[in-house]
Amino acid sequence: MKKINIKNTDEFVYLEKLDNGLDIIMIPNPKVKNFYCTLNVKFGSIYTNFKYLGKNFNFPKGVAHFLEHLMFNMPDGTNAFEYYSKLGSNINAFTTYEYTSYEVFANNKFKENLSYLLKYVYTPYFTKEMINNEKGIITEEINMISDNPISEIVYGLYRNIFINDERQYLIAGTISDIKNITLEDITTAYDAFYHPENMFLVITGNFNPTEAVAIASETMKKIDFIEYCKPIIKKKKEPTKVKNELEEKDIPVDKYKVILGLKIPKNKFKNINISELEIKIYLNLIIRINFGGTSLLKEELLKSKIITDSISTNLTVTEDYFIIAFLTTTDYPDYFLKRIKEKLNNLTINEDDINRKVKSSISNLILSFDEIEAVNNDVQDDMIYQGKYIDNIYDYYRNINISTANQVLKKITLSNFTVNILKPKSDK
Repeated sequence: MKKINIKNTDEFVYLEKLDNGLDIIMIPNPKVKNFYCTLNVKFGSIYTNFKYLGKNFNFPKGVAHFLEHLMFNMPDGTNAFEYYSKLGSNINAFTTYEYTSYEVFANNKFKENLSYLLKYVYTPYFTKEMINNEKGIITEEINMISDNPISEIVYGLYRNIFINDERQYLIAGTISDIKNITLEDITTAYDAFYHPENMFLVITGNFNPTEAVAIASETMKKIDFIEYCKPIIKKKKEPTKVKNELEEKDIPVDKYKVILGLKIPKNKFKNINISELEIKIYLNLIIRINFGGTSLLKEELLKSKIITDSISTNLTVTEDYFIIAFLTTTDYPDYFLKRIKEKLNNLTINEDDINRKVKSSISNLILSFDEIEAVNNDVQDDMIYQGKYIDNIYDYYRNINISTANQVLKKITLSNFTVNILKPKSDK
């Protein structure tokens, strides 16, 4: 087991790879009483088209999420929720575009919690009856998502910004997709992706890393795994242009919800001699300075009652694009969009801005180690998007400079964007 000091902190990350291929990443914190375990599989909603064992598969949308729902059932008729309820532990699972995560949060009985997490996820049990029953549950979930204004506007952004990318679809799929999911789809998805070689375990909080590895090793040696055959994901080329530049939709909301999304090709940054991770850091920095909670634009729009709270921003990274989104609630959608566009055409940054935000970011990173769920989520993101845990993130922040910031800033333009507006139904 490797023990690595997380640079410029008093924290350590412990790394272990089991003989079956499972990566274990652990960041203990003896100052808290709880622990948080996530077992993650690199299989999300966008992986519908792939080759496995020499055969091509093209799944209906929503298989990854559907499989997540089924994983809690055990062959003896029990389920994981019942087991963890008796332990007094909290469990859940979620599916993203890129991965699926099974989580346990508890404050005692570490061995029981961790060993059963591994046991139930690595005990596949699916029947046609289970799948048919789950179709109704997931259909209701999809209907609830469609009725939720925040979900609708965010999914609306992806629906209008992407042409071929699978992120344009609901993670849960559509109702017609759900009807077409079969037992064969589910078993194939599990066999292809739910192998330790394609998964990783993250543990944060109050626990002993040596014990954790012993528990995982002892539990998993009792499980037989088929030989790993890496699925070959077939990716569709995503055009530079957006699908639709504007979509407006009536929905039961009191005020307008407005989102503007930029679609920026990664190759625009190819002449800047920095990594993709560094570009992401610079983009986030520029966005926070110009649109964040302490920005002049936010204060102006709030003071003049153009917005009711803040400008929510988000940076999504795909295989070929950076997607930057700006979201707010307002009575004045046209004026809000006008000011956002004006600012995007006149972005600014100076050394004082950079120094202030870098200090703030480093401070937040250090403080975040007390939040075991946040630390766990950061590890998940690193493993999915960087392929490893980044234990020297502070170096990246300390290397930020005004010259590179200005190079990155110049690549942010309004040349390719979409707008999605949810309108109050009473508005005429």
